[in-house]
Amino acid sequence: MLKFVSRFCRKSSLIRPNVNNSVCSFRSFSSNEENVTNNCPPVTKENINPFAQNKPMTGDNNRVLTASTEGGIGSMDEKERRLKVLQLEVDIANQEGRRVPTLDFFTGEHWEHVLTLPSKSARMKYYGFLWQVEMKKQAKQRKKEEKAIATQERLDKLREERENNDHIIYGLGHVSMFLRIYDSTINNWMNHRLIRAMQFSPKLVLDCSYDEYMTKREAENAAKQLMLCFADNRSHDDPFDLHYCNVNLKTPCMNKLQRYIPTMLNIDFPMNVHQRCFTEIFPKENIVYLTPHCRTDLVEYNHDDVYVVGAMVDTVNNEPLSLAKAKRLGLRMARLPLDRYLQWGAGSGKSLTLNQMIKILLDLKQTGDWMTALRHVPRRKLLDTQIESDRTRRDLNKQANQFSVHIDNIMNDEDTETKPNLRSRKNNLEFNLSTWGSKRKEKQRS
Repeated sequence: MLKFVSRFCRKSSLIRPNVNNSVCSFRSFSSNEENVTNNCPPVTKENINPFAQNKPMTGDNNRVLTASTEGGIGSMDEKERRLKVLQLEVDIANQEGRRVPTLDFFTGEHWEHVLTLPSKSARMKYYGFLWQVEMKKQAKQRKKEEKAIATQERLDKLREERENNDHIIYGLGHVSMFLRIYDSTINNWMNHRLIRAMQFSPKLVLDCSYDEYMTKREAENAAKQLMLCFADNRSHDDPFDLHYCNVNLKTPCMNKLQRYIPTMLNIDFPMNVHQRCFTEIFPKENIVYLTPHCRTDLVEYNHDDVYVVGAMVDTVNNEPLSLAKAKRLGLRMARLPLDRYLQWGAGSGKSLTLNQMIKILLDLKQTGDWMTALRHVPRRKLLDTQIESDRTRRDLNKQANQFSVHIDNIMNDEDTETKPNLRSRKNNLEFNLSTWGSKRKEKQRS
């Protein structure tokens, strides 16, 4: 033991001068950088997921990112590096035969969404969704090509018949007294009707200020419903003067709506898009906010009022946001009298889409009859009176049959005497305790 201690002391004496030199050099270095690192906390190493969602970096990570940008390696280079890794992942998965689309199918919007996904499983699910979209597009293109070939064959056959026929051929595309109406003509006629509605028809407002309360899927559904609102209103005989208020063009809902209607911001297009609130455009005393959370029913339609519908799809968030906004602005509120005129089925939600609301208000403005206007409510949400009456009649017949059988068994004494009850105890038998126990043991032994 003493020998081991002495050897250790000799080794420590040999190493000690080097340690002192390193400590001295470290102290000299720290004295030079004392003013720089005095207020900075120690940098800790963290494992950062390159495929995680983009979140604001704070603290030490922010300092590291600024240092990297000063060195010439910016966030764009990091994004391009991650994008190349993801493209390689998609290419390898496609070569392995997985349900992943080809690289040519991806667009810039697809890659932006992929970069925000937090895990590989989430990316594979999104790849599977894009693969299904690509397969549907390929099938649609294949059917279109087959249809074009069949149409070409049919036209060739008709040309041969016309060459061999010496008589006059009547019908569409031949000798006819009617003029062909093109789709562009119908489109211009509908746009002219909307321009006339801007001058003479009542106003209807769609409040587009609920984007922050919706998820991305709900925002896309809201954009589709807003597009259907414009289309249904334009195709009606007496359309509204439709106004889209509180519009923020940078939100996902408006971006999707611009993809559905690319000409919505053109000057000559009959669509009213406002970034201002509807209270700044119309007088407050004429505004009525339609919300399903209030207790006042809309009895009849007033042509002088301006009705406001909240452009929100609330499949996840069911809070009364429209009610709170109407109270905050000091507006009148009303709801559609659905419970007064309709019988809702069990388990069906009393929610309507935006385009269904527009259809109901259009028919109510034209006819003034609630039963005619509420025909746009889906039948699957309502109670089928015929099925319910058949079910009630079947239950009553079943109960009546059971009651009649019970009465027959009670009134028919002869049948009850002739048919012994197997579950009843045996009558006219004396009980003997000694024999009962012995017989039971004999049976068990046998």
